[in-house]
Amino acid sequence: YIDTGTHVSHFSYTLALSLGFKNIILIGQDLAFDEKGNSHSDNFSYGTRHDSDWEECPRLTTTAYGGNGEVLTHLAWNDYRIKLEYLFAKYENINFYNATEGGARIAFTKEIPFKTICEQLLKENKPKLNIPKTLTKNKSEKLFIKTKEKINKDKLTLQNFINDANVLKQALNTILNSNKDLPISFLQNVYINIQNFNTSLDNDEYLNTGLFRSIFFYRGMYISKVIKELIQDEKIYLFKYINAYNEFLDILLEKLNENLNCLENNLN
Repeated sequence: YIDTGTHVSHFSYTLALSLGFKNIILIGQDLAFDEKGNSHSDNFSYGTRHDSDWEECPRLTTTAYGGNGEVLTHLAWNDYRIKLEYLFAKYENINFYNATEGGARIAFTKEIPFKTICEQLLKENKPKLNIPKTLTKNKSEKLFIKTKEKINKDKLTLQNFINDANVLKQALNTILNSNKDLPISFLQNVYINIQNFNTSLDNDEYLNTGLFRSIFFYRGMYISKVIKELIQDEKIYLFKYINAYNEFLDILLEKLNENLNCLENNLN
């Protein structure tokens, strides 16, 4: 359960930290446009201007690598830079070297050319590569059994949530498709049932891994749209809240079933 962040290479750095590395080199982390307005190098497979068409993403300036003036970036890259700085700031005992030699400055890193830092680290710390011993058959079988038990446990968790989500969705659909003027006390009870289901989602260890973070984002997005309407009539608010949660359940069920199929395939 390693912090994956919200951008591609964030996971690489957290993995290196979890593996116990003390010297971590960043390279290719420009996070800015070059002087010609290109977003990537000449040999990038999607083209030099791959990110240049993000017209909806606001542009802004930030301090350049080495502190030499400013460079043009966009909101997504800037967000990535800030998240990296927050990550690096938490590990004062780790050396983070930015060997990109261009682009935006990333705080809490030492700006050193790649060749220089490689020569320096190899001189100070010659690598000791100890090949792990092959597991015995008995140890392998024990690990295999333990892995199967964990997967079966996760399968049961997913199946239970799928069943509960289907029951809740069926109830919400019935309410939303009803033409009756439902009493507010009934809608309040439905709201309580949704909150109880939410609590189960939020407290489950498996569902709070990185796999489901994007799904919970949709829950917040749908509900926040209802809250932002500032509806004064409680009955109308609850009805719209139920409709928003019903939309979230569609996405949740799809993801739960995908994960269940994945675990079943792993067992096979």
